[in-house]
Amino acid sequence: MLKTRVLSAVVAIPILIIILKVGGIPFLLLNLLVVGLGMDEYFKLVKGKGIKANRFLGTFIGLILILLTYLNSNNLSVVYGFLILSFLVILLKQVIIGVDDSPILTTTITFFGVFYIAGLFSHLILLYNLEGNNGKGIGPLFIWLPILATWITDTGAYFTGMNFGRNPLAPKISPKKTVEGAVGGLVFSIVLTLIISIYLGFGYLHGIVLGILIALFAQLGDLCESVFKRDANIKDSGDIIPGHGGILDRIDSLLFTLPVVYYYLQWVVLK
Repeated sequence: MLKTRVLSAVVAIPILIIILKVGGIPFLLLNLLVVGLGMDEYFKLVKGKGIKANRFLGTFIGLILILLTYLNSNNLSVVYGFLILSFLVILLKQVIIGVDDSPILTTTITFFGVFYIAGLFSHLILLYNLEGNNGKGIGPLFIWLPILATWITDTGAYFTGMNFGRNPLAPKISPKKTVEGAVGGLVFSIVLTLIISIYLGFGYLHGIVLGILIALFAQLGDLCESVFKRDANIKDSGDIIPGHGGILDRIDSLLFTLPVVYYYLQWVVLK
């Protein structure tokens, strides 16, 4: 399993580096692909739970949200307005096209999928297009902060828990996760973000705070998806990535850390 995970990473990482370096349409297509696959897996989880949702409509709205974010990253009122409008569209589907067996549940589950996957992941685009106080684009460099710190948190927690784990962290949600592993992930995250903060030049304190925030929200994001999979009685959200499971299994932590890093940079570091 570990060998397969490493081989998948060896293939995927260079591709990611190239796409983030090039930007433009390849970057947009990457976001559309990840969100499309992620929403497909989300609706499979919902189906596994025996709940009906508007799968096509939800996925379509999620992809449009990503496209609008890409085109309007400096005018978020358009994006937020569309997110609100999308809820009305999903709700009005019950009136205009046909009423589902449980309209309240179907509407809620469908909109949650849009917000949870497309809404949260769209912050990758917002972070990529982030500008500094001098008006220059700093996003292509800063975007590696949540990506690398989230990865090192997951890796640090895995190896620390495997070697030193004794006390369960959340036994009813994910029995293999331990308190020791969580602490290990936190330490690894802080060390990395300190190094990155020195390189990017925004101060030790911000590096420590971001390291704590990323480690905390990365592990919460992972546990949240574990809750959904356990509820649907599904081990992995998919099998598209050898050794890693599905797309959601890979981005569950990023869904939480991307917004945290983006708003921290916007509201604290670059204010």
